[in-house]
Amino acid sequence: MFLFKRKLYNSYRIDTNNKLAAALLGPSILFVGIISLYPLIYSVYLSLFNYQLTRPDKIRFAPLNNIRKLLQDELFFRSLLNTLIFTVITVAAGLILGMVMALVLEELPKRFSKLRGVLIMPWVIPGIVVGYLFMYIFDTNVGIVNYIFLSLGLIQKRLPWLMRDNLAMASVIIANVWNQAPFYMLMFTAAMKGIPESIREAAYAEGTSRWNEFFQVTLPHIKGVVVITSLLQIIRNFNNFPIIFTMTGGGPAHATTTSVLYIYKVAFDQFDMGYASLIGIFWVIILMILSVIYIRLLNKDY
Repeated sequence: MFLFKRKLYNSYRIDTNNKLAAALLGPSILFVGIISLYPLIYSVYLSLFNYQLTRPDKIRFAPLNNIRKLLQDELFFRSLLNTLIFTVITVAAGLILGMVMALVLEELPKRFSKLRGVLIMPWVIPGIVVGYLFMYIFDTNVGIVNYIFLSLGLIQKRLPWLMRDNLAMASVIIANVWNQAPFYMLMFTAAMKGIPESIREAAYAEGTSRWNEFFQVTLPHIKGVVVITSLLQIIRNFNNFPIIFTMTGGGPAHATTTSVLYIYKVAFDQFDMGYASLIGIFWVIILMILSVIYIRLLNKDY
């Protein structure tokens, strides 16, 4: 009888706690849900219309027109290609650089541990500041890059880094890698701290070189962090806006126009809100696919 009463009391207590938790979390979830879903639903609604702010008298329901325009829009597909180039190179270069930095720091004596705090500083600088900083670094006349290259004899004349298509893309990628590599370093360093020292010592006792130890011990142990961090950065760089916008504004001749920048231009330069909304919906679908992959990888046992 006592056990039955005890069980009934525990059940009542759990039920009461669940109701209290629901009552406390409910308003917050509802508020965040409205803020998150309203812009998305309104964008879907706008994408069904020929809605240009400069022609309010010509607003009409025309869903197929925007889809037809998207399929025939060469600039949209070019921005998609630019986004892929920018994201793939940035993530790959940042990952390699961050890994090298983490490995070097791991080998340094403990008295150099404060160096980690110095190296992480580029990551905490806002993207808009990084953009302005590298805009001056790559400036044709006063930029330090041209000065160094001329001093070393690598170039014969000053290069217009931000005004030539292939150089402009390389410049924004370098700026972005400089900004994001410390994040990789931080994540990889934390993951390496979790590797049991006894495993490494056993590997070295068997005569394994540092190079082989990295591939046979370190890399398998931090593989999960490498995958998750890379996917997070892919999602982040798909949405990267401030550095590119500040340094080149998408130019020259759309050479650095990524999809996010293109949506901004269509919406706020051309004032075509209906078409910009359709591109935005397409972009949300891509990000949702990446998010699903990310969640599945999180649940995977590495």
